[in-house]
Amino acid sequence: MIIWILESESGVKLIYKSFLKVDTDEDIVSGFLTAFNQFSLAKFQQSIESIEMGGLRWSYILEPDYNLLFVAADTKDVKTELLRGRLQAIKKAFIEEFKPLYTKRKNSWDGNLNVFRPFIQIIEDYYDQWRQVANLTKLADFYDVIRIFQQILIMLRNIIHHRMYSKARNEILERIESSYESLNNDKPFKDQPDLCDITFSKDEWFNIIDLKPIKCDKELVMKYIESIMRIIVKVMRNVKGKKACYNYFNQEKIYAYIFNNINLLKDLNLDMFILEVFLLL
Repeated sequence: MIIWILESESGVKLIYKSFLKVDTDEDIVSGFLTAFNQFSLAKFQQSIESIEMGGLRWSYILEPDYNLLFVAADTKDVKTELLRGRLQAIKKAFIEEFKPLYTKRKNSWDGNLNVFRPFIQIIEDYYDQWRQVANLTKLADFYDVIRIFQQILIMLRNIIHHRMYSKARNEILERIESSYESLNNDKPFKDQPDLCDITFSKDEWFNIIDLKPIKCDKELVMKYIESIMRIIVKVMRNVKGKKACYNYFNQEKIYAYIFNNINLLKDLNLDMFILEVFLLL
């Protein structure tokens, strides 16, 4: 996250704080941000609220009563609403802190700019709080991911064990077992302790519920489980064909489960993966 607090007319930088590694001249960027906002006001009669440029997501808040422009930038994985909410909190804190100074300087920010430096610590305190909350949110999201995948794995097991004759069932389980062994010998996954809590047998099926989300490499685990899901569906399609698989998925209500949880899947960035796998694309 990067924060600018600027005098909206002159572009004078009152505060700058970056938590990202960026190779830019903060003063040049300050002038650009002010000019860009003034262009928007002149051309469209309104201030910019948000924009994506330079690989970042940007949020603007113009505070005309105090001639201030607040700007925040962050990576694109941070939602616009979240970025703007954080910027609103900083804006509110800044105005509460320096409103008396603005009045004392006769509605102007001109003067010694060092007086604003202590506010950087307030921004850092906010950021630490947001980072802690973000870590907890990511952990909660990962629990949701595990729960969703475990439920879908149970549905797939029900199809194989309860909707197929023994010949097809045994062939599918043997192929899955062989592909799973090959997966475990792939370089990214071989001898990875974080994957030891994921187990499989033809009788007991897959179990991922014993994972330890707090300690494990979440990205590695996600790729591994996604690979397992692809293996299962690919084997089913190769043995039974697309049409039969569509019918199985429908009968076991996998499509209904996806539809009922589509908003959660989107929030977890799983929607496209799940749809691709179960639409057999």
